[in-house]
Amino acid sequence: MSTAAQADADSDADAGGTRTTGTGTGTGSGTAVRDGSPSPDEGPSPDPGALSARRAVGLVAKREINTRLRTKSFVLSTLGLVLALGVYTLIILFSKEGPTKVGIDRDTAELRPVLTVLADRATDLDFEFVTVDGDDSERLLRDGDVTAVISGDDDNLLMSVERETDDDLLALVNAAVAEERTTRELERAGVDPVEFAQRVASSTTVVKALEPPGNSAAEQFALILSSTGLLYFFFIIYGIMLAQGVVEEKTSRVVELLLSSIRPWQLLAGKLIGVAVVGVTQLILLGGAAVVLAEGTGAISLPTAVGGTLVTMGVWFLLGFFLFAAMLAAAAARVSRQEDLQAVVQPVMVLITTPFVLGIALLSKNAHDPVIEWLSLVPPLSPILMPARMLLGIAPVWQVAVSLVLAVAALVGLTRIAGRMYANSVLRSGSRVPLAESLRLR
Repeated sequence: MSTAAQADADSDADAGGTRTTGTGTGTGSGTAVRDGSPSPDEGPSPDPGALSARRAVGLVAKREINTRLRTKSFVLSTLGLVLALGVYTLIILFSKEGPTKVGIDRDTAELRPVLTVLADRATDLDFEFVTVDGDDSERLLRDGDVTAVISGDDDNLLMSVERETDDDLLALVNAAVAEERTTRELERAGVDPVEFAQRVASSTTVVKALEPPGNSAAEQFALILSSTGLLYFFFIIYGIMLAQGVVEEKTSRVVELLLSSIRPWQLLAGKLIGVAVVGVTQLILLGGAAVVLAEGTGAISLPTAVGGTLVTMGVWFLLGFFLFAAMLAAAAARVSRQEDLQAVVQPVMVLITTPFVLGIALLSKNAHDPVIEWLSLVPPLSPILMPARMLLGIAPVWQVAVSLVLAVAALVGLTRIAGRMYANSVLRSGSRVPLAESLRLR
């Protein structure tokens, strides 16, 4: 665009209600078109033979990747997120409670081996039995050094607590007393207690679990928060980054130069692919760091096929990003100032926030709730809810397949609509383009 054409464009824009676009011929001439009545032939007419569609999309994507990967914000944000993961891992480690300490009076020390064996058999119990002096039991209980003190003998056993009795501990003590008394009665009857125990132990029951053992409540919440929170964070950050880039190109009129050589849908597709590659790169870096921290510290029990889980997370990120980012870019194309951006992208932001809030609220309460199962199948909720259910190991294969098919179908339909909105709005400067006009078929 020549200097004269640029001056004409600026004067028309200052006059209000008009926009100027280059013809794309390189002569510097301009065509003024009123915002209220755009003609079907408005905007530059790129030469279809100048660049192939694949080449055009690739160039735009490469431009986005090179520009964003080299920024300080990308490096600093990646390092900051890795640091945040490290801090969160430390919080989980320090928040884990150790074994519950139970004091045993010196006069009742013979009961300690039986209690230890029974506690070890019960995988869901974590008690540590320590010998204490009966005179110090009250002080130890009030100071919180032990949760209970066991004293007395088999016939008159006493368990002292500060306030409430642990039902699991009470059941364990009763079982230990019963076993100890059974041993004495067998000896009186002339039966070898060891041989008797071996015969009893030979009669075992095979346990068939319908599902593998799950994570603890803390680990489950950590998995839910990390999966839904990470995807939500990336959808928001990179979606807004794309939307701001669209408005910035409109404000600086760079989009007019770009569209003199390529078509609007090629520009939009290239920007989506470029920003998605940057997002996936950072997601892989953070996912790898999270796996290293989890495996190295043992803070969280990860799924067995952790590699496949990361790949699945990447697939869902791409589906969700293209779904949300296309809508954000189309909405951003309707305005010409950064100040107006928030208003047009707010509906899309609600669509991103809703599954995150539902994921935290419903999955943490009951991950097997039928409501969350069905909601995780429906886009745009599925890109956030289904990965969380998969990470918890509670999503059947058929539900994952259905959610993927529905997400792809929604992506195809919404991308076509977003492409139309972008093409109809990206060259319109001045006031906000009405939604009906942005959706109008040409």
